[in-house]
Formats: sequence, C-alpha cells, structure tokens
Amino acid sequence: MALGLLQAALAPAQPPVPDPALAGLREGLGLGYRLGDSGFNLGGYAEAAYASRDGEQPWRLALNALSGILWWDGGGRWRFLMELELEDGLVVQPGDTTTDTATPVLERFHVDYAYGDRWQLRLGKFLTPIGRWNLIHAAPLTWTTSRPLITEATFPTNATGAMVHGVLPWTADGIEYALYVSPGEELFAAKDIDTFREALGLRLATSLLPDTQFGISFASFEQESTPDRKTLYGLDFRWAWRRYELSGELAYRTRDFGEDQIDEHGHYLQAVAPLSARLFAVARYENFHASNAAHDINRYLAGLTFRPLPAFALKAEYARMTDDRMGRDDTVRASVAVLF
Repeated sequence: MALGLLQAALAPAQPPVPDPALAGLREGLGLGYRLGDSGFNLGGYAEAAYASRDGEQPWRLALNALSGILWWDGGGRWRFLMELELEDGLVVQPGDTTTDTATPVLERFHVDYAYGDRWQLRLGKFLTPIGRWNLIHAAPLTWTTSRPLITEATFPTNATGAMVHGVLPWTADGIEYALYVSPGEELFAAKDIDTFREALGLRLATSLLPDTQFGISFASFEQESTPDRKTLYGLDFRWAWRRYELSGELAYRTRDFGEDQIDEHGHYLQAVAPLSARLFAVARYENFHASNAAHDINRYLAGLTFRPLPAFALKAEYARMTDDRMGRDDTVRASVAVLF
C-alpha cells in the first residue's frame, strides 16, 4: 500500500507529512496491507521512547504507542476508519519492568459520506479539529517526541458526534473547513481524559501567502469532570520552503464563572532546518498558563530528527522548562517511530 494512503488515514484533513520534501516518496515502501479485494486496508504506527528527568526517576523506556488502523474505501461515496491504540504497552525503569500500565484506547471510529470536495459528512469518534498538532499527532509524522503543552489538555483530543468538512472554492487554494458537534458521551472514553459533555466547534484553514497555511479554531464546550462552559479560540500557521519549516499555534480558553474569564492559554513556535538529506535540526519555544496556575511555564526545546525513510523517524531532544515558582526542570528524550 502506498505511503500516501496510510498518511491520509492518519491525518485526512492535513498535509500528509510534516516535511514537504518527503511528500513525493510514496510508492514501493511496503507500508500498510490491502486485504484482498475487500476494499479494507490495514496499517498503523509504533513508537518507543526514552526519557530522563532531573530530580525524578533516573530514566524511563516505554513502548509509548502501538496503533492499528483499519480503513475501508470501496471507491464510492462511503468510507470507514477505525484506529485502536495501545498506550504504554511496556514500561522499563530501574529495577522494574511492567505491562500493568498498558491501556487500550479507541482513537477513532467513524463513517464518512463524501458528497464531493465541498462537503463530506463524518459520524462517530474523530480527532478534535483544533489547531494543527492534534490532527497530525502520530509519532512518525511529528518532529519531536514531546507534544506542545497547549495541545495536551486544554481541550479533549477526541470528539464523538458529527462533523461536516470539505474545501470551499472561494480562494485560489480553497478554504478547508470542519464544523462539528458532540451531543453526548464519548465512544469508549479513555479513563484519564476529561471528555466532552457537549461541544460545538469550527476550524478554517487556507493559504493566504505563498508556501504558508493559516488556520483558526473555535470551540464552545462542557466537559464531564468540569461542567463549567468553556470557550476556546485558536490560531495556527505553517510555512514550508525548501525543506525549512516554521509553525506555531496560539490558543486561549475562557471559562464561565458567572462572567467570562481567561482560564488557560499558551502558544508555541517551532522551527525546522535541514542539516543534510535526512537529518533535521528542530527548535521550539513554548509558553503555557494552566488553569488556576499562579505562574506561566516556559519550555525551550532543541533536538535532532533523522529520517532515513519517510516512514521512519529517529528523534532526540533536550528541553528546559522554567517556572518562577518551581525553578528549572530539564528533560532528555529520544524515540524511534515507524509507520507500517
């Protein structure tokens, strides 16, 4: 199966790979499996990661994710996709090796009806279309082992309900949109995520400048554990030119305590530069203010990513996180990730 099909299954509403220089390497990689003439395809990805943090456990080695993706495309208007992920399937620490932390998570389970490019209907469980990172979060397709703080818990990463999405031909490159509603409980909710109780949201993305895509996000929602009404506003962008990349996201969330108040906010800016044909330098700055926190957190990250193949990534990074109250927290991470 071509790499492009699996990448489209991983992130159907976004560019298939973070590095546009790799986008043409699609055929002959043996990624994914077509199940006869049934129209079903099977693929996935895996990530193993190492982390060492000052002042805590000396190191941790884990099978962070083992994800299986089954999708069906019969060539007509109907499509189906399911993604099942095993998180922390194996954890190794000094003096301890365990599989007790293994957690199965249903990431996605949805049916799509494609009326045309302008609109498609999606029903089921899908990735919440807020910002860029949440839609291209699969480890082989990202530049770093860690994900930005503003994308971790400011909003639920999955939603169960209905979404209408497509491309409107109102500009030269079109305007991508996703309008979604989540009316109730999440399908097979993960235990450690404060899921949507109800949600309504919109994301728009378009290219206003050469080699650059801009996006805006809006969501109004309640969550199961924190039923106060929240409203989230987000901006994101990505500029890519000759294997260089600059991207970022900004989000802030208000919470209704009788009157709207800023509850949580943050942003990140990430730069990628090629050092050789397959080796890239990565740098990221983050600022994050968590709900009810007294101080902002700043994180500075520098790393290297080696891609011997488009479907294979080796990453190493050093991050320093500072807080006026807590001082400094240094972390070293490394990972290997592969699409299959």
